[in-house]
Amino acid sequence: MSKSGLTISLNEVLFYFTRAGFGVKAPIGVSEDFARSNIWIAQNGFDPSECSLLALDNLDSQKSSLSIQFEKSSDGSRLFCPEDRILSAIEASVSCVDWLEFNGLNGGLKVTNVDCPLLVVSALGANQCIGIKVSWSDKSNNQYQVNLNDDTKWEIIASSDVPIEQSSYADIQISALDGTNKATIKNGKLKTFNIADERLKTLNNGVNVGDKWPEIYEYFSRCLVKSSAESRASGAGAGLVDTD
Repeated sequence: MSKSGLTISLNEVLFYFTRAGFGVKAPIGVSEDFARSNIWIAQNGFDPSECSLLALDNLDSQKSSLSIQFEKSSDGSRLFCPEDRILSAIEASVSCVDWLEFNGLNGGLKVTNVDCPLLVVSALGANQCIGIKVSWSDKSNNQYQVNLNDDTKWEIIASSDVPIEQSSYADIQISALDGTNKATIKNGKLKTFNIADERLKTLNNGVNVGDKWPEIYEYFSRCLVKSSAESRASGAGAGLVDTD
């Protein structure tokens, strides 16, 4: 069966992406959070494989790192990778949620040199962080602002037509959303998402995964136990009869 052009369920998103994260040696808890972020991505009409493959590839090639450090200075707080590598969004997303839960919206947070900004946004959305503005300018100088307004809608404002899921390598600024900063990109293109409507579409139609799905599946496959006499003896695989 072809692994591209498939429609999968939200439960399958959780199943496959948890194991894909574990396949690049992310801790199981971080991998589960990564999968829940991808559920939120899928619920909003995006292909989760398109949004997440770069983060998995970067960890696998050691271009990025899960190592993260926090520092507080006179101009705010910052999360960054202490190594000479890119900060993986798989770890940055979890750390941003933890920071917000501990600090609330008292002061802004900068996250430096993250590979996949949308994964950070999706973690905030999946954890129902609202009243938040997330903004960045990526390596191609495309500007994006995401407004997580409330539990009914969120918005993307972009300076170009490049899809947000293709935006990569950026310094992200997270701050409280108010009337004065709701739209800070000049002549930006606005797209609004109704959360209930988008989720209903996903429940009715499933999650479409495209050309990058086979590569996600390859990372998932690393968690499979190869069939052998030893693996079967230790309990791997299905039983031979219904009562096994």
